[in-house]
Amino acid sequence: MLLSDADGLFAALAAMDLPKGDYVVCGSAALYVRGLRPRMGDLDVLARGAAWERALTLGEPEATVSGYGRRVVHPTADIEIMDRWTPGWSVDRLIDDADVIDGVPFMRLGDVLRWKIAASRPKDLPDIAAIRRLYGVWAGRNEPPLFTAPAPEAAPPEHHDHQLT
Repeated sequence: MLLSDADGLFAALAAMDLPKGDYVVCGSAALYVRGLRPRMGDLDVLARGAAWERALTLGEPEATVSGYGRRVVHPTADIEIMDRWTPGWSVDRLIDDADVIDGVPFMRLGDVLRWKIAASRPKDLPDIAAIRRLYGVWAGRNEPPLFTAPAPEAAPPEHHDHQLT
């Protein structure tokens, strides 16, 4: 694994040896690895199947902060493994459509944008702006496109496998 961070979260994630194809890293880490954030606070991992079973070996599951689904908190690293994402989001689609960066599956950037727009928390506003700026660069525009929050399952994005160098 080539990914690194000051807090060693990616190393702790790698040490968990979660089965490929059964998890995806969501939230701020998906922006951090793309250079859209200078740091991340924690790792939010969405897991199913064998990855969720492995997470259960770390501790007892508890209710998530949102009350939707269950989570296991890593005993020594700031990593939270959840069995569900926000209501209305398909766990299978988020995992199956992940962008793989240095061997780690991350939530698609379009999904991060839709999720952050839907949440509309003050802490999400800089992330929304950063993603919009990047989309503007990709589209060759000086001004980023205006996005609205479509239903998360409205249009599944195409899959890409990226490697950081």
